[in-house]
Amino acid sequence: MGRSDFLWDEFVYGGHWLSIGAGAIVFSAMIVFNFMIRWEFILIIYLIVQCSYNYNHFKELHSDMISDSSRAIHLKKYVRAIPYIVFLYGLFYLIFLFLFGNLASIIFGLILLAISLFFTYKGKKIFSRLIGFKSYYAALTWAALIPFTAIYISYPINLTVFLFSFFVFIRLLVSINFFDIKDMASDSKDEIRTLVLGLGKEKFILLLHILNLISIFPIIFGIFLNIFPIFIFGLAFLFFYSFFYVIKGREKKEEIQNISYILVDGEYYFWPILIFIMLLFGAV
Repeated sequence: MGRSDFLWDEFVYGGHWLSIGAGAIVFSAMIVFNFMIRWEFILIIYLIVQCSYNYNHFKELHSDMISDSSRAIHLKKYVRAIPYIVFLYGLFYLIFLFLFGNLASIIFGLILLAISLFFTYKGKKIFSRLIGFKSYYAALTWAALIPFTAIYISYPINLTVFLFSFFVFIRLLVSINFFDIKDMASDSKDEIRTLVLGLGKEKFILLLHILNLISIFPIIFGIFLNIFPIFIFGLAFLFFYSFFYVIKGREKKEEIQNISYILVDGEYYFWPILIFIMLLFGAV
């Protein structure tokens, strides 16, 4: 494998693709709430996602060898260094948070990091009997990035923040649950009761289509109440993006891995793009 292949695998399987996508969600929220773009906060979000997911991948490396060999094979190349990498991500996250954050955002950020790490450390075992809990937990953590953004900017936690958080929650339920398709073997072995294992693949895919449709409602409701700018309607077109990858949930395991890491995680990059397209056409 050449250097370029390693760098690409690191970008995807090392979590950078996903973590930058998390920054794109926060960037979109700043535009919707008419905040000044705080680039250091986008870096803070990148760091907490990298810290959380690298810790998760390290702790679950053995299980990943069953369901997700591409990522596991890449991470095993530097597995001994991963704890130090996680420490550095966490350290720089705390440094930037304490340097630039206000007291409320520092407290919220510490709680969010603790919750994210706790789920990998003990949460899956404690709540493994609750069907779909893994997905709800992860989606709520991602949705918490929106009030985190508001608190960091000293913006009030109001209906606007709640509706956008709910939109993020439903969107992430679709994408995170889709990831569970490729993890069916390892989740079954670890006795983690995901929705796809509980419902079966066909009913599960139907559920994802329903959730995908529901995700549009907070956007429409917010526009109707005149608390969202009209350009946010661009995010409703994400329905078609998810519809495309959900129908591919019946593909074989190798294809599901590629779809999950590239297509599903790539959705978040389109959030600010769709907003800018709407702004370009004069939707204000």
